[in-house]
Amino acid sequence: MAQQKIDMFKLVEEVEKQRSVDLDEIFNDLDLVKNAKSEETETRTEPKARKAEDVNLVSKPIIPNNIGAYDTRFEAFKGIIEHVSYGTDNVNSYVEGHRTALEKYYRDAYNNSKDLYVIEARVNDEINKSGAHSGLYEKGYYDGLVYVMKALKRSKELLMAKIDSKIKAAL
Repeated sequence: MAQQKIDMFKLVEEVEKQRSVDLDEIFNDLDLVKNAKSEETETRTEPKARKAEDVNLVSKPIIPNNIGAYDTRFEAFKGIIEHVSYGTDNVNSYVEGHRTALEKYYRDAYNNSKDLYVIEARVNDEINKSGAHSGLYEKGYYDGLVYVMKALKRSKELLMAKIDSKIKAAL
């Protein structure tokens, strides 16, 4: 058996060279990862634009039970619209869209305070014609339309209950 003579010094030098190259690459990779994370952290601290899917984070306003004194259907509707509460979550574009719908139909109701059935028909038509809600403003506007429709129906129910109680009291 012929034994090959291995120069141990050369072997150690080769291993050390390879090791130092690997270590330099590892440190370079670590620096790249560290820089990427710091850039990612900087972008995380910037406010994100909210999407329509984020509407689930917004608590939709509900029709209040106590709206104050009223004698007409318009006064009941007005009380419901004035007591809208958006909760603790404040998504500006959603709330802006919602308020736009409320203000639009409040003005219409004010101008037609004797006949709110006209307003119901307009709101119903707009709800039926509305398409996809691509942004928070559009989703808020649509939810505002639904809120107005519910407020109109609730005002009718409240006035009917008030008339019913007066009739029963008179008997």
